[in-house]
Amino acid sequence: MTTSNSVPYAAQATESRVVRADRLWRVSLLLALIGLCIAGYLSYTKLTNTEIACVQAISNCSYVDNTPYAYLGGYGGVPIAYLGFAGYAAIFLALIGERRLAALRRHGKWLIFSLTLIGFLVSGYLVAVQALVLRSFCQWCMGSAVTMTALFGVSFTRLWRTLSAEPDGEETEQA
Repeated sequence: MTTSNSVPYAAQATESRVVRADRLWRVSLLLALIGLCIAGYLSYTKLTNTEIACVQAISNCSYVDNTPYAYLGGYGGVPIAYLGFAGYAAIFLALIGERRLAALRRHGKWLIFSLTLIGFLVSGYLVAVQALVLRSFCQWCMGSAVTMTALFGVSFTRLWRTLSAEPDGEETEQA
């Protein structure tokens, strides 16, 4: 079976899957960069002990950032911003590695899905803490949560498409 431009249908379908996969990979890369920028800024404010730039009318970043919930293990623990930066960096590097390393070509989508699932669950917990315990929100933290949620959704879609695609050579032609 061929199409009007003489390219076999199976080849067009494969090419279409590759283009969509490449687009989702690029969206993932962009979201990871956005997350790195947000977490990087929050990490910078922790490192330099400066106040977070915040629109006070809609959120209270300083309050949220100076509670024990902003640290793993409470005050004196590791700032959550550092963990967020490390998480986004790991996702970004895994995405780059998918194109360059054989092991990540085979298992990278699973790794990225796992990392984004952890990030999504942690973000959900931190949003719940802001809403239910602190009753105050940090716009940067919410931006990171939205970014991680989108990244999780894209990584889930990438993995789902990979798992649901028919293996090469098993396509059947119908007369």
